[in-house]
Amino acid sequence: MSGPGWFLAGAGCGLLAWWLAQRARAAVVRRAVEAEAALAELRRERDGLAAGVQGATGGLLVCDSNGILVLANELACALAGLPAGAWQGRRLAELLPWPKLVDHLPPAAGTAAGEVAFEQDLQGDPAEPGRALGVRIRPTPSGGCVVAIDDHSRLKRLESLRRDFVANVSHELKTPLAAIQGFVETMQDDAEMPAETRQRFLERIARQVHRLGTLVQDLLTLSRLDEQRPLDGPVVPQDLAALVREVGRDLQPLADKRRIVLRVQVPAAPLWLAADAEALRQVVGNLVDNAIKYTPEGGMVAVSLADQAGRARLEVVDTGIGLSPDDQERVFERFYRVDRARSRELGGTGLGLSIVKNTVRNLGGEVGVRSAIGRGSTFWVEWPLAPPAG
Repeated sequence: MSGPGWFLAGAGCGLLAWWLAQRARAAVVRRAVEAEAALAELRRERDGLAAGVQGATGGLLVCDSNGILVLANELACALAGLPAGAWQGRRLAELLPWPKLVDHLPPAAGTAAGEVAFEQDLQGDPAEPGRALGVRIRPTPSGGCVVAIDDHSRLKRLESLRRDFVANVSHELKTPLAAIQGFVETMQDDAEMPAETRQRFLERIARQVHRLGTLVQDLLTLSRLDEQRPLDGPVVPQDLAALVREVGRDLQPLADKRRIVLRVQVPAAPLWLAADAEALRQVVGNLVDNAIKYTPEGGMVAVSLADQAGRARLEVVDTGIGLSPDDQERVFERFYRVDRARSRELGGTGLGLSIVKNTVRNLGGEVGVRSAIGRGSTFWVEWPLAPPAG
């Protein structure tokens, strides 16, 4: 072909090549834009998933289909003891070799069975109790899984306390009831019992009934304290100094009877607390009464009250039997007794110091003890002072 025909054919081929190149370039650009948009969407989904995992109220771990840990929130790392910042790209089965966990991690066949739940106990340091973790494993459509971890330690402790409380209440109720039943049956079986013996039995029955009444009253007090919140409304301030003096006068006969020196030292000026007068009286009375009862004859109990940097500090010091370090840790627990036989002999329910602790905390204060075996104890309470009444 020559002349104009050849020229037109060559131009047509050039235009076609240019058009094809433009289309190819446009397709490449379009695919690049689509890929960038898809990548941006994946980034948004990843960031949203990461934010959701981090914002979860429980511990969350996310694994891919190979069992590689790809996401973990701080709570999960803290609960499971994962190394901070060193878990990326590692298999969860290596990081947490818990048998029940490893058996249900990808690519294990058991993962396809649905959600799996179990409890994992972790041993703590000698000074700290171990943790009880609730673990749930849920498979994902992509073949991976999500592991949820919750701390059940507090629930376990509460359940243990509940069982102990029920057992203690049952025991405390059973003892006086058995005594009452025994005396009554003896009196019923012996119609000719001497009047003097009958009277002695009736006095013992009355003593056990009084003990039951005190126990029930203390349980009701604790139940009421458990439901109360710290003071958040206007309360008429009470003069703690005057109240401590009154409690000292009321318990002076008991100290004299046991031949114990009772000293009460309070400031002349009032110390005002925003609190219920009866609650304060119960706290001070329980502490002083305990000190007198657990101090041997000829000992001393010193009660002091002072203003320390805007806080009222009450101390009750005795020269009694003292407390071991273990006893000091548990002395404010319900039904805990250092000397059970002596406590029952003195009519104690084992709830007095627990009532003190709960009352003080409800009033916004703090309570504690310092002691040594054979050298006596010092129970102290601190409350924030309030403006004077009126």
